[in-house]
Amino acid sequence: MSSFLLHYPTNPVVEVTVYDGHFATRTCHKSHYVDVTPIKHDHLLAREAGLTLATKYLVSTNIDTVVCLDGSEVIGAFLAWNLAKKDFRSINQDKNIAVIPPEYDMNHQMIFRENILPMIRNKDVLVLVSTVNSGATARKALDTIAYYGGRCQGIAAVFSAVEKVEGLPVFALFTPEDIPGYVTAPAKSCPLCARGEKISALINSYGFSKL
Repeated sequence: MSSFLLHYPTNPVVEVTVYDGHFATRTCHKSHYVDVTPIKHDHLLAREAGLTLATKYLVSTNIDTVVCLDGSEVIGAFLAWNLAKKDFRSINQDKNIAVIPPEYDMNHQMIFRENILPMIRNKDVLVLVSTVNSGATARKALDTIAYYGGRCQGIAAVFSAVEKVEGLPVFALFTPEDIPGYVTAPAKSCPLCARGEKISALINSYGFSKL
């Protein structure tokens, strides 16, 4: 697998490594894998990613809670901090914004327990996802937040292959337009498989495993 670095145009410190190959998830195949691991776990990169994502919501969106999916809590903390810091432009300045991950039950249903519910019910919620592929995980989060009485105000991501989830725009630092030749397709109709290209690695929200 070859790779290259992708930098965010207005904040080049924010970068991801993009691998070129043939990658398989549970639901689809892809020509590229966007590695967001350093941004999720390196506090300097997470700080810059949080700062950059915050610019989208700083002046226009009330946010009480950031629900973090796929291990994005470090980014979420810096995102919340940047939204709430003293800035005359921010409508969330001096607000105590909650940053929480969901819990999953034995049936892999997303849940929030009673002690967490005050951070969701009747609150304005931003969903943060490290990577949006098909939108299934983000969709589950939207449905769960609505079930518990929250109001989802947006979806933020490091990388997203879709522009909207249930009609709600996804603001992503990186999209397929940044990756020449990017292909994603259901496994049954994968053009890479049709060309006889072997799968390079299996991927999920934690990373990839070479085959």
